[in-house]
Amino acid sequence: MIIIKSTSDFKIKGYPIPDFPLLTWSTNDKRLGIEAGMLFKEGLDYLIYECLKRGRVKSKKSWHTYARHLTSFFSFCEDNDQDWKDIKDDGVNEMLVAVYRDSCLEDFGISVNSTNQYLRTIIRFYKHAAGRGWINSLPFSLEDVKADLNQHSFLAHTATNGGVTASTDIMLKTKKIPIKFLQIEEVKTLLEAIKNPTLKLMVQLCLQTGIRKKELLLFPLDAIRKPRVGELLCRVDIDRTKGENERSIDIPVPLMNKLWGYVNTIRFQQEENNKKQSEYLFLTSIGEEWEADGDGFNKALKALKLPFIVNPHKLRHTYATHMLKNLQKAKSLKFNPLMYVQARLGHSSTTTTMKYLHLVNDLLDDVTIEWQDAINELEAA
Repeated sequence: MIIIKSTSDFKIKGYPIPDFPLLTWSTNDKRLGIEAGMLFKEGLDYLIYECLKRGRVKSKKSWHTYARHLTSFFSFCEDNDQDWKDIKDDGVNEMLVAVYRDSCLEDFGISVNSTNQYLRTIIRFYKHAAGRGWINSLPFSLEDVKADLNQHSFLAHTATNGGVTASTDIMLKTKKIPIKFLQIEEVKTLLEAIKNPTLKLMVQLCLQTGIRKKELLLFPLDAIRKPRVGELLCRVDIDRTKGENERSIDIPVPLMNKLWGYVNTIRFQQEENNKKQSEYLFLTSIGEEWEADGDGFNKALKALKLPFIVNPHKLRHTYATHMLKNLQKAKSLKFNPLMYVQARLGHSSTTTTMKYLHLVNDLLDDVTIEWQDAINELEAA
């Protein structure tokens, strides 16, 4: 199976949808009535529903991620002369999706987590297929899974099912990967090791707002301004986010002042030298825009040769962990710390943010200063 990007000629209800993934068969199979180059209509129907009709997937990158998941499975079907609709379990031969799952691990060397991502898309496709009447049954069953709900878990008191949830039986069991973040001393070492002023500001912005790498590299220039008198935090709206959903972040005044200075000195001079203008805040050392999907930022962090690993996502984890920890310590808050961090990180559900809450509850260190003040003081030292 092959993925082809649509042109503006591809329209739905008269509206052009360029760059939409179109799945086409790559082999001839008279038994199944397919020919090489023929459009996989059921796959297109599903992708239109999942990516366009549901209204929850706004990123074109996600469109192609789902398309790749489907292509992997249906290419497997093609290569093994299997009909994707032939999903009966006769007690002797394994179900088609289960065989594909095992091949991902044993033949293709795909990790457990990645295999589960593929399976989730395939599961949703088959549910869609059943709803459309293309198949009469599903190639998987549901089984009860016991979740760990101890008395200290957030919202544990609201659970009415005893922590038992239904899960498809073809999913692989995954190991919980511990969240890795930087301790205060490691943050200090990191900032002291950075000699490039632009890179230092980029790292600080990650540490003090929790933005993702793409959001950092595409950070809007027009969001930077001179702080107002008496202002403690500068609220900034960003929309170049995962899923393209707009959200607000809070930039501390000391950091905003530094960013304002950077815009009017280093960055201004770069644009003057290159005779190019950019809508993004940060530019490379040669005055060019950073590649949003490139690894330049990662390489810059790695080049510091620190005794510990630092990457963009670890900076995000660091912000979330320390911010949540210190907010929980505050006695006079009029808002929920978890909800605040969730909104700043752009998580669609508190379930994702709760992993930091569990981590915070287990931390043994005794950091007694606010996270934002800690970074500001380290930088001022």
